[in-house]
Amino acid sequence: MTAELTCLRATSDILRSLVEVAAREQLLWKPADDRWSICEVLNHLTDVEKLNLGHRVRHMLEEERPHFEDYDPGLRYRDGAYKNDDGLRALEAFCETREASLSWLERAEPADWERRGLHPDVGEVRLSQVLNLRAFHDLSHIGQVSEILKAVCFWDGMGSLQKYYSVDA
Repeated sequence: MTAELTCLRATSDILRSLVEVAAREQLLWKPADDRWSICEVLNHLTDVEKLNLGHRVRHMLEEERPHFEDYDPGLRYRDGAYKNDDGLRALEAFCETREASLSWLERAEPADWERRGLHPDVGEVRLSQVLNLRAFHDLSHIGQVSEILKAVCFWDGMGSLQKYYSVDA
């Protein structure tokens, strides 16, 4: 299995382990009004999996040089696509959607990784680039979830030992 697929496969388990640390209400905590909660991050990941990874990669595997539709996560957020009040449901939705993607993606042949599509902003991209982006994106949001957990679950309990750390949530 490639590094990209290994990362994509591991993301669900990593997020499950992280989410287990938090109480349900902590999954809804936002570090600031303009920042996302863990629940919103999980909803975003599901949205990206369906509309971006799933949609684009499937078209790349089934068509010659398909044109990708624009995807604006800020607009999706403002339109309410990442809203719900159940972080555990959001986690399970992501895990199920990711598993479905991996079930067909892992059947792709090595030559398929060179298939191309047309991105609305950067032009032609290979499937391998899209999958590298997805792995990078997953790791970025795993870091974001970790930072939120540090702030909401452990920061206050550190007391005077906070002197040694900062929180970037």
